[in-house]
Parts: sequence; structure tokens; C-alpha cells
Amino acid sequence: MKIGVIPPVPMEPFAASTHEVANLWSVFFLAEDRSAWLETARLAGFPENYSVWARCLYGLLFDRGIETLYYPEPGLPKEIQRVVQLLREQDVHTVPFSFPLLRNTDRLREQLDKLSAGLGVEPGVLDAVMEKWANARTSLRRFDGLQLRSAGFSSKTYVATLARSMDPRQDLEGLKRDIEAGLLAYEDVGRDRWTRVALLGLTPYREGFYEALESRKAVVVYDEWGVENNPMSTGADLSALYNICPLPYGLKRRLERVQREIETRHIKGVILGVEYIGESIRDEGFFRANLGVPVFVIENAAGGPLGEPDLKALGRFLESCGRS
Repeated sequence: MKIGVIPPVPMEPFAASTHEVANLWSVFFLAEDRSAWLETARLAGFPENYSVWARCLYGLLFDRGIETLYYPEPGLPKEIQRVVQLLREQDVHTVPFSFPLLRNTDRLREQLDKLSAGLGVEPGVLDAVMEKWANARTSLRRFDGLQLRSAGFSSKTYVATLARSMDPRQDLEGLKRDIEAGLLAYEDVGRDRWTRVALLGLTPYREGFYEALESRKAVVVYDEWGVENNPMSTGADLSALYNICPLPYGLKRRLERVQREIETRHIKGVILGVEYIGESIRDEGFFRANLGVPVFVIENAAGGPLGEPDLKALGRFLESCGRS
């Protein structure tokens, strides 16, 4: 069976299954050309003012012949909810993965067991996959640690590696080799003296964004979406691994984690990736009031390159980071 997954949903049971599985966010984010997916969505009647991610998600499912779609509850953006509903009406089997409304290890374990059973995964097979994935994530921790200490990789390389690591396509050894190759390719080009920024929310996918950071000597040293969808804590218990991830559990849980990362990684400013600014005012206001560093909001929905007003606003934000 061909399965698509919208994160955040634990990927380990999918990697342990016999199905052909794709993390749809990873495929979308890493794609160099999204035009075919957008055209499929256009022909299906999607308006141009729908977000690029939502339209590409629809086109991607049909391009890949996805038969079953797994998605998280709660936390699915409105437009993605509409896409899921439309796919359901078109006979794509849709399956929610329900995080407990409040952190509860036992209830999370029940959902993980239900997911594994639905995929036909035997416990012993899952344990073996967990062991292999732990080895890959040891390399990923080294990669992330190098970014933390010395900003050793470009922002684009850093976020792309995290996106790739969400979707091993049952090739965990290949994932580990890719990360290790990146570590071996490390060169000190002086980014440790650049302005250190963090990404919160959905990782920005606007054209030219990472190049704009690079040209202004700013570097991403923390990507919330990438890190939280690649839980790097040690341990073999899947429920314990995902119970500590704050993404499904609201702004206060996220704040606790982000504040620690700001201190540990010496972050000077935060860039909040949203689909629509108008629908994210609460999140923006919360982080501006509580983080203690400048916050810049980038709207993903329209896609396309950053315009001149965006670039000027980004420049002003980075100047304020230097003064913080």
C-alpha cells in the first residue's frame, strides 16, 4: 500500500511496516520543482490564494498514487484540514493519529500501539527499527550539536538535513551515511560570528529566504519543526520519546523548550514561520511577549520569492538582533 504522512506523526512504525511510505512534508520541502503538483491542484479547482503547501499536498498525493493518508490531531492548519476532507470525499482513506489533549504517556502509548497494529507492524520488528533509527539519530545529534556550537552549516543545509531525516524511506543506513557525509564535509567559514537565529513554527519555504539570511550574515542554529519531528533523545520506548515533544501540546510547552534553546544556542532572534499572518496573531503575540528576543514573522502561503518589502523588513529585524 502507498501511504502518505502529514507530520507531526511518529514515523518509526511506518518505517517498520512493509508499506511504501512518504513523509509528505519532507517530499514537499526538499522538492526543487513543485509546478506539477500546483497544476494538479489548479485543475482540481483550488484557488490561487490557497497556500502553496496545501495545494502541493493535494497534487502530491495524486502524483504519488497515495492510497492512505495519516495526519495528526490536533494541530492541523485549516487549509490542510480542507484538503484532507476533500481527499476523503475522493475515496482516499484518511486516518488520524490522535495525540492526547494533555500529556499522558499511557494514552500516547495506546495511540502508538493502535498505529502499529493498523500498519501490521510486529513489536520485534519495531524494536529493531528503533535501534537502527537510534544509530542514525546519534549522527543527527552530532550534526545538530555542531550547528549549535559553531554554526558549521549553512541555514539551508541545516534545515534540509532535518527535513530529510524525517523521511528515511526505510533506508536508515542510507540516512546515517548521508548525515555522516555532511559531517565530513564540514568547513569552518566563520559563521560562528554571524547573527544566530531560530525558526519556530512551520519551516519557511519561500524562495530566496535562506539565501537572504546568508547574504546578511545570519544563520539558523535551531529549527523547531525539524528538531521536534526528529526526536533525538536516547531511549527505546517510543511513547517516552514522543511524550517530551512539545509541538502538539500548545504554546506554553513550546515556550519552555524554545527558551532553553535560546539560552543554550545563544540565539539573538526568532523567525516565526506561518501560513497566514492574519491567522497567527495569537502565536505571534505570545512569542513576542515571552521570548525576550526580537521576533520576525514570515508568511509562507503565497510561495514565490521574497519581495523588496520582505527583504527590507528582514534586514531591520536582523539589525535589531544585533542590538539585543
